[in-house]
Amino acid sequence: MPPATSTMRRLETMDSSGWLEVLRDAAEHIVAGVSQARVRGAGLETRDFKHLLDDAAQGALVDTLKRRGVSAQLISEEGDVLVGAGGPIVIADPIDGTTNLSRGMRPSVTCLSVSEDGTLDGTLAALVSDIYTGETYTAERGRGALLDGRPIHVAAPRPARASLISIDITKNPKLDRVKPLLDCCRYLRMLGSSATELSLVASGNLDAHLDIRGTLRATDVVAALTILREAGGVYAVDGAHGGDIPLTKTAVMELVAASNTQLLDELLTLTKGP
Repeated sequence: MPPATSTMRRLETMDSSGWLEVLRDAAEHIVAGVSQARVRGAGLETRDFKHLLDDAAQGALVDTLKRRGVSAQLISEEGDVLVGAGGPIVIADPIDGTTNLSRGMRPSVTCLSVSEDGTLDGTLAALVSDIYTGETYTAERGRGALLDGRPIHVAAPRPARASLISIDITKNPKLDRVKPLLDCCRYLRMLGSSATELSLVASGNLDAHLDIRGTLRATDVVAALTILREAGGVYAVDGAHGGDIPLTKTAVMELVAASNTQLLDELLTLTKGP
């Protein structure tokens, strides 16, 4: 068995493929932990059930990173954890779509990524995995995006009026800015999982996704934005094309993502407000 110092040296220099293997392992254990929690939580009130699910997912993630001997800083929607001596940033929403999951609805996914410098632009590898089906989107920086190992790409350009667009208008809808979009666009959807919706833009199933509430957290979208970018998609953070995101639990944003720049600009214009 190799000495601990040799193992740590390999982990410190792990490339994107090595990190992706760790993220896959973590996702599998999150799904297993959540499956057990769903059985234990039968009959609980929704709020208590959501807490149980989130705790199980976070515990499975932390246990996996420790078992793999990873040295990293975990930034998670469920709490930050220093693993080993620290190092690269692992940013996670162990369950995106917890409300859906607690009510037996889809979609609900686990979102994991790792950054070498604590920014979205520094992301090395990313994964979004469906908790119900196991369907998994992955990306490594500069190597494209995959769905269950098959390359994916965004859809061909089409105008906003004819595009299939998802939007989140829960809790803080900003209806004055959303109304022009409602008036213009014929095909709108809301799925309850930003990571899923961004991944569907990456795979060409959706043309765009918007969340202009100003409350969307970095933990919800970093993995999916990496996948989208590697699939040829574009996005704007707080109105800035390709805006970078600091990887902190408190970082929030307005986000517009699309299959192409023309559609992105059209959607930004529609929702810019007075």
